[in-house]
Amino acid sequence: MDLLGDMMTAILNTTTLDESVVRYLKSTGFSQFVVNTPWVWPLAETVHFLGLALLFGTIGPLDFRLLGFMRHLPVSAFRALVPWAVAGFVLNLVTGLIFLVATPDQYMSNISWWLKALFLAIAGLNVLVFELTQRANADAMLPGADTTPMLKMIGGVSLVSWFMVLFWGRMLAFLGNAF
Repeated sequence: MDLLGDMMTAILNTTTLDESVVRYLKSTGFSQFVVNTPWVWPLAETVHFLGLALLFGTIGPLDFRLLGFMRHLPVSAFRALVPWAVAGFVLNLVTGLIFLVATPDQYMSNISWWLKALFLAIAGLNVLVFELTQRANADAMLPGADTTPMLKMIGGVSLVSWFMVLFWGRMLAFLGNAF
């Protein structure tokens, strides 16, 4: 793990773009407001956690159904919960941006943040693949039907990528210079 961290640190240290972005973000009034107002960060953390609960509480069961579990339920029953997942994602996006703008130096030079962003991108691409190529197939499945290999793969990639988003988000406090 140290090798990966050292490599990412070397890559990040070779550019001044991240330093310029960090300096700019830290100089904004919004950054100063978040950092200097005692209740903002804990409120954002709480909302971030609620967003996580909504997102993972709805996407997790859908992913398990795509993997072939809970066959007695139609995929469409789980898909009906997707708007709650979207709401959770939006809460996480907004609060995550609050954290990033408030203390960009804690994130932009941290390997954990970059890995979290990578797995977030993988999860997003996986959703795109599902929506563009497999959504109709999944919605048409009747209770008791097994999912196709493609749906199983999408469910597996989703579970792993979202777990990694959680894992690397949690590692922010332990790896690198975040906290």
